[in-house]
Order: sequence, then C-alpha cells, then structure tokens
Amino acid sequence: AISRRSHLVSEFLKFDERMTSEVSIYRHFGDLAQFAIVCAHDPFGSEPHHVFGRMCIRAGDKVLGDFDEPACMLNVTASHLQAILERIPQMDGAIFQGQSDALAWDIIDNALYLDDDRSTEEIVADSKRFFRYDFLTNGGESFDNSKSFIVRDGDSVRLLFKTGDDDALESMNVEVGTFCAVVRGFLDWIDQGGN
Repeated sequence: AISRRSHLVSEFLKFDERMTSEVSIYRHFGDLAQFAIVCAHDPFGSEPHHVFGRMCIRAGDKVLGDFDEPACMLNVTASHLQAILERIPQMDGAIFQGQSDALAWDIIDNALYLDDDRSTEEIVADSKRFFRYDFLTNGGESFDNSKSFIVRDGDSVRLLFKTGDDDALESMNVEVGTFCAVVRGFLDWIDQGGN
C-alpha cells in the first residue's frame, strides 16, 4: 500500500510540475488606462512560430476582445494588425473628420456589411473604398463576438466597436504614434514566439 501511495504522489508531482511549467505568460503593451494590447501566451507544445493564447485591447474600462477565450491562435490577429499598420497612411481622415462615432460607424458598416439593393459593381466599389477601415472584425477568435472599425482623424485614430449582443457603440481614441508603437510591440512579441 505504501509503494502504491508513493507512486500516486510521484505521478501527481510530475503532473503538477507540468502544469506549473505551462502557466500562461501574461504581457501588456501600452498604458492600460489609455491604450494597450493585453495578451497571454498559453504554451502547450504548438509549432515554434504559432503563438496560442488570449488577448484583448483595453483603454481604461473599455475592452475590445474576449480575454477569457483560451487557446486562440494569436498569429491570425497579428496578421490583421500588421495589415492595419500598412493601411493607416491610406486612411483618408477627411471623410470622417468631425463626424460622430455613430455616423462614422453607420457609413462603414453600411458600405461593408449592409444587405441592400446596391448593384454588384456598387458593392465592390464600396468594399474597395471602405475595407481599409475594418479593424478586427473576423480578426481572430478573441474578436469573434465583436465588430470593429478604425478611423483616422489627423494625428489620432478612433477604434469603433460593438461587442456581443449589446448594440452599444464604444470607441477608443489614441494618437497614431502610440497606436503604432503598441501594435509593433505586440507584433515583436509574436515574432519572438510569445516570450
């Protein structure tokens, strides 16, 4: 009986050691009160350049993304964010300058997602014109329950988003330089395998 008990304790300790060695590595890039990407690497033996974990974007009490969604492939979101960095210079701020969050949302949402009586040619033209403002809609599992857009207003960007069944429109405002620095910090972390 003692050797059986000793074996069970030994197996438990091995299991406990595996679990503690695979604890999520929590990180955040940016200032949580102003604008930050919050992420955690859930290392569970994935391919070397695939980073699985959880993430969200925060600005004070405003949160875009579901940090509680485990084992998301963060490389998907990283590729979306890289594309956004490349599109920022192409964003025409004049279209949305002085527009309310609600009006900017409606313009983009209607152009990209509204099912209406536009012709195929009109839909394609609207898609080409307004796709650059799509943020993380379909941008990874952490963002499955949300729709989001990004609008440039001179030296700042506005992130407009709705989450879950709640139809409330929320927004985050951040300087372009800060936004780009935070995103680049996250992308570098992904490139380093989430370490």
